[in-house]
Amino acid sequence: MKTLIRKWGNSAGAIIPAAVLEQAGMKLGDKVDIEAVEGGILLRAAKPVYTLDELLARSPEGSFELDDEDREWLNTKPVGKEGE
Repeated sequence: MKTLIRKWGNSAGAIIPAAVLEQAGMKLGDKVDIEAVEGGILLRAAKPVYTLDELLARSPEGSFELDDEDREWLNTKPVGKEGE
């Protein structure tokens, strides 16, 4: 398939046909990484970056247990710069 690169504000954009988007396993609203490669431009689905809190929130209930040693460590006040 072919498409045109068009002016979009101070940037440029190209229409991605729905069939191509579907074949790539992408949908509207997905984040992408973009880079210049020899002779072209490469768009790739961006890999999500999660915080520890987000990962823990996504963990299934009961997927980990805290023992007494873990709880003691979690409840210990910082003694150095780790609290900054």
